[in-house]
Amino acid sequence: MSSRKKAQPKLVVVSNRLPFSKVHDDKGEFRWERSTGGLITAMDPILRSTGGMWIGWDGHTVSNIHDSYAQFDIADINSAEKHAKGSYGIAVVPLTSKEYREYYIKFSNGVLWALFHYFFEKSSIDIKAWKVYETVNKRFAHYINDVTSEDDIVWVQDFHLFMVPYFLRKMRPESRIHFFLHTPFPHIDIFSILPWQRIILESLLCCNSIGFHHKQYLRNFRGAVEAYRREKRSSGESSVEESVVTNIYANPISVDFELLDRTSRLERVRKRAGEIKEKAGCSKVILGVDRIDYSKGIKERLLALELMLEEEPGLREKFFYYQLVVPSREELDAYSGLKKEIDEIIGRINGRFSTGLWTPVHYNYGKLPFKELVSFYLAADIALVTPLRDGMNLVCKEFVAAHSDEDGVLVLSKFAGAIAEIKNCIAVNPYNIEDIASALKWSMNMHAPERRKRMRKMRKKIKHNNINTWLDRCMEYMHDREDGMPA
Repeated sequence: MSSRKKAQPKLVVVSNRLPFSKVHDDKGEFRWERSTGGLITAMDPILRSTGGMWIGWDGHTVSNIHDSYAQFDIADINSAEKHAKGSYGIAVVPLTSKEYREYYIKFSNGVLWALFHYFFEKSSIDIKAWKVYETVNKRFAHYINDVTSEDDIVWVQDFHLFMVPYFLRKMRPESRIHFFLHTPFPHIDIFSILPWQRIILESLLCCNSIGFHHKQYLRNFRGAVEAYRREKRSSGESSVEESVVTNIYANPISVDFELLDRTSRLERVRKRAGEIKEKAGCSKVILGVDRIDYSKGIKERLLALELMLEEEPGLREKFFYYQLVVPSREELDAYSGLKKEIDEIIGRINGRFSTGLWTPVHYNYGKLPFKELVSFYLAADIALVTPLRDGMNLVCKEFVAAHSDEDGVLVLSKFAGAIAEIKNCIAVNPYNIEDIASALKWSMNMHAPERRKRMRKMRKKIKHNNINTWLDRCMEYMHDREDGMPA
């Protein structure tokens, strides 16, 4: 590893995964593949323009961590990056296959993800997994300390790295350390289930700022902090974070509106959207786009579709429902079991209601290229975004941004963080299949003037609150804006 050097302060983004993953090609050799997502969309331009650094895991497990640290420039990845404007550093933190299972699969996703999305019955508390989680977080902190300057601004992302601020603050008492949580922060009744809640709070309070997507998550965090501090006062304890003033703020992440809008106006994308509608052969195209996850409400949505067809037989052959399910975390039993259940429900619905020329549910388990996805967004008359709990959910914003035709209806869960911003959707209780079925029927019968009025208002909101404004606001809060709220 390189030694620490005194240099101009730079922004250092730290996340579980890097913006590039190391994958095998057809010949069994490694190549770098660019990842997607809102965080990468936001961070890449600012890191390129400032010459910052991104620290994270490359998606490849190793047998010996001591020989597997790597640091290089993004321009070294491939020719496309070499010729792109601007550049930044990449620092790879290694993981063994055991650490991947314990830190990532069992603890980050099997415990934290489940609890923070209120599925406490799916959370399997495991002290061995916690110990590995601590070890990996400490490794991240030590690597940050080794490859960056004490003057750099360190911005840690998400629940995988809750303990990084604690370990880094012990090494760097004066450093600027910030954190953003991209999931909900649960009510204290749920958070208290976690045996390590106090040390996680202590770690987060080592940060100069903490960002959340929703004011309710901020309120939940503040309630947990107040309880933690009451316990500390009564016991007379002291801890690492006491010298730090932590500003907390709510700032919902968004999408690259201009990119989605511009892509949806391309002739090939509009032509493809027309082909999708023509092949559907129905007056309405309904779309669902989700990562495979019990929090996304895919099963409940399908049951609502089944109920609608039971109650309204006349709707047969009137719509085409396309469900894209993106593979994720298939190592977890809860996820593989969910996929099987979804497969069975889709099979039952198609078996019950298909006619000679029409099948109600069309199902794709995989990924779509970006322009193809935008084509489906544009072709869809209705988007069903009904998570049981979601920190934000960017699919609904992508759907709206891709509708440059200013038409379409969004059915959105009341438990998605995005509901705080998007007021002209049709809001539903995702646990109530009758509510979803009713919203679907309403959407299918909505008159064009109302659809367009709603869509124009949603587009105006998302165009204003885009990924760039999210990043700008975060930067303002991180630089001690006066209206930042002390934790």
